[in-house]
Amino acid sequence: MEENLPKWEWRWPDPVALQVASERILQSRAPDDPNLNRQLKIRVQMESTQHPEAPISALLVTPWAVERIFWHNPHNQPTPPIRHAMPLTSDDEGRVAAGQGVLLEYIDRLVPVLTAWEPEVGHHFIEILLSSTHDLDNPEEAIALALGKKPPTRSKQSVAEHLNKTVSRRNLLGWFR
Repeated sequence: MEENLPKWEWRWPDPVALQVASERILQSRAPDDPNLNRQLKIRVQMESTQHPEAPISALLVTPWAVERIFWHNPHNQPTPPIRHAMPLTSDDEGRVAAGQGVLLEYIDRLVPVLTAWEPEVGHHFIEILLSSTHDLDNPEEAIALALGKKPPTRSKQSVAEHLNKTVSRRNLLGWFR
């Protein structure tokens, strides 16, 4: 019976591989996709935890969302600490299929996440912190808003500093902030 279960494909948590996978996904999206903020650069920021059994995590800022990525450490336990209502389904390669919603046991709480798989990263879990990044100018602001913190303050600039710059419609209102 164990042969019929979908297989997990774990890789060591690698922020560079996550960045490469995100850039590949961005390149596959249409250049005029209205759901993207192409001014916002992709950024991976690893998180630290004091709990030795907690999954390793990183904050991922992309032109489409801000997400927390969790990697499972198979050395702690062979299967990830998840709960699911339905049996996990497999993809064409026999791996656990991406996009399935599960609850990840994270220290003292359950976190709703999606299963994900990318060639560079292997299996990982995604917690969506901010589903749109349209009005954000930089990764620091995106991370702060996603974590419910006050974004860093911007220095006030005069209109004269903007006169010789090309401005997109999205950033036009940024002049008056």
